[in-house]
Amino acid sequence: MAVVLGTSVWIIVREVEEAYRENLTQRLLAQAVTIRHEVRDTFGVDRRQQLQKTAQEIGAIEEADIRVTMVAANGTVLADSQAAPETMENHADRPEIAQAMREGVGHAERGSATVKRDMKYVAVRVSGPDGQTLGTIRVAMPIPGIAAQTATMSRLIWQTAAIGLAAAIVLALGLAYVWSNPIRRITETARSLSRGDLSARTRVSGGDEIAQMGASLNQMRDSIATQLQTIDQQRRNLEYLIRSLTEGVIVAGPDGRILLMNAAACRLLGTFPGQPEAARLAGESSLDLDEFVGRRVADCIPHPELRTLIAASDNGDDNDETSQVGPPASLPIREMRLQVGRPGGDRHLLARCSEIDLAAAQGGHDANLGRLVVLTDITELTQTIRMKTDFVANASHELRTPLSTIRASVETLEQMKPAEDPQAAYLINLIKKHTLRLEELVSDLLDLSRLESAATEFRPEVIRLDQFVDDVETRFAQALKDKQLQWESACPENCREIAANARLLQLVVDNLVANAIKFTESEGHVGLYCARLGKSVSIEVRDDGCGISKEDQDRVFERFYQVQRARSGAARQHAGDRGTGLGLSIVRHAVAAMQGTVLLKSQPGKGTSVTVFIPQPK
Repeated sequence: MAVVLGTSVWIIVREVEEAYRENLTQRLLAQAVTIRHEVRDTFGVDRRQQLQKTAQEIGAIEEADIRVTMVAANGTVLADSQAAPETMENHADRPEIAQAMREGVGHAERGSATVKRDMKYVAVRVSGPDGQTLGTIRVAMPIPGIAAQTATMSRLIWQTAAIGLAAAIVLALGLAYVWSNPIRRITETARSLSRGDLSARTRVSGGDEIAQMGASLNQMRDSIATQLQTIDQQRRNLEYLIRSLTEGVIVAGPDGRILLMNAAACRLLGTFPGQPEAARLAGESSLDLDEFVGRRVADCIPHPELRTLIAASDNGDDNDETSQVGPPASLPIREMRLQVGRPGGDRHLLARCSEIDLAAAQGGHDANLGRLVVLTDITELTQTIRMKTDFVANASHELRTPLSTIRASVETLEQMKPAEDPQAAYLINLIKKHTLRLEELVSDLLDLSRLESAATEFRPEVIRLDQFVDDVETRFAQALKDKQLQWESACPENCREIAANARLLQLVVDNLVANAIKFTESEGHVGLYCARLGKSVSIEVRDDGCGISKEDQDRVFERFYQVQRARSGAARQHAGDRGTGLGLSIVRHAVAAMQGTVLLKSQPGKGTSVTVFIPQPK
C-alpha cells in the first residue's frame, strides 16, 4: 500500500508541477506580450534609457517577481530589470532568444550567468510596423519560486497519502485480527485431528468463507470419527471371528514373516508365544498372539512340511497336491496333511495354502502376494477313513478266498462235462459271470483302499512311455478284436520318458481304456495319445462312443456311480457285463496320488475324451 500510494503521489505531484509550469509559461507569455505592446513603438537601440526605465519599473513590482530583459535583433541587451545592460553578454545564442527569433515564441529552463540562479524563461519576438524584426522581449521567473508555489499543493497531497496509508494499515491490522483468530482456531483443530485427537472441534460463527471452512472441517472430523468407529468395530468383529474359529489361520507376507496367527493355529500346531507351561494350560484366551507378528515363519512354525508348503506357494509351480478335477491352471490352492505329535495322541491336520494379494486387500494397485494357510483338524475324519479302509481291505481279503474257491469249483464242473443239461450249463455260466464280477469288485476295492491309505507311499520312477503304450495295446488287443474297434496311439519323441509310479499309471490307463472299449460301438475308434505340455505330460484316452451327458459329467468320478442313461445303448449290449462303478473313482485317486489332475470332455453321441496331466520334475 505504501509503494502504491507513494507512486501515485509522485505521479500526481509531477503532473501538478507540470501543469503549474505550463500555467506559468502561459502567464509569462502573456506578460511578455503585454510588455511588447507597450514598448513596440519605442523599441530600438537609440531609446535604451527609456527601455531600461520601463524594465526596472516592471521588475520592481513585488507581486510579479519577474525579470524583464529586452534584446536587440543582433543579440545586444537593450534593457534588463535586474542588471546593467552594458555589462551583459550578447544573448543571440540563448535558447529561448534563438527560438523566439525563429518561431516568434521561445521558452527554456536553465541557469542564468548574470543573476546566478536557475530561471524559467519565456521570450517573444518584437516586429516593426513594416514587419521587420526588431528584437525580443524576455520575461523570466526563478525556478525556486516555482517550487515554492507548488510546495503547498505537494505537501497537501503527501499528507492525504499519509492519512490513506495510516487508514490502510489500521484496516489491515483490524482485518488481520478479525480473520486470524478463526483461522488460528481452525489451524489448531486441524493439527489436533492430524495427531488423532478426534475430540477437537472448531468454533466458528457467521456465513463467510472462513466459517464455511470451519464447518467443513467439523464435518470432516465427524466423518472420520464415524469411519474410524466402523473400522474399529469391523476389526474387533474380525478378531473375534478369527479367535472363535476352530480352524487355524496363518497369514504370511511375501518376506516370509507372520502377519496374523490365531489361537486355534497355536493349539493345533502346539506352538505358543514364549509363555510358561502354566499359561499354556490356562487356555487360548491367555495367549499374546501379537508376539508372532513380524517374526519369521521358520521361527514360529516347528513343522518343516508346513514351512515348505508356505515357501512353495509363491514359486509359480503347477504341481498342486490336490484331488480336484480340472486342468492344472485352475488349481491355486495347495493342500497337504500333517501329523502332529501331542500329549493326548497324534493329531492329523489338513493344511490348505493359497496366495492372496495383500495390496488389493489394503486398497493398493501393485501386486504384493502373501500366503494364507488354513489348518483343519481332521483327526476324527482320518480315523473314520482308516476304519473304513481297514474294513474294506479286510472284507476284500476275506471275500477273495471263498471267491477263489467258487471259481475253482466252477472250472472243475466245466471240465467234468456233466450231462447235456442246458439248465446246468446256464447255472454254471451264471455262477462264473457273477464270480468274475465279484472278483473285479474286490480287486477295485483293494486298489481304492490302497490309494486312500495314507501309509501307502507311491514313489515315482522313470517309465518308457512308448513301451508302456505298446503294452496297453497288447493287453487290450483281444478286447479290441472282439468288438472290431480301431486302435490309435501317439507318443512323440519329447515325452518318451516320464517320471511316474508304474502301478498308478497302469491303473489309470487300464481303467480309462477299458471304459472306452466297453462303451464304444463296433467298428469305432479308441485312441491313446501322449504329449508334453510345459512342465506336465498329458495322457489322453479318446473314443467316439456314446458319450456322457452334461449333467452326469460332474458325477462320473464318484464311487459306484454308473451313467446308464447317457450310455443306455451300450449298457443294454453289456447288461451281463456291468462294471463295478469304481473305475473312474480309482482314476481320480491314482492321479491325485501322482499330484496330477484329470480333465473330462464328452458329448453324447460323439464320444468321450479323458486327459490326465502328470507333473514332471524340473
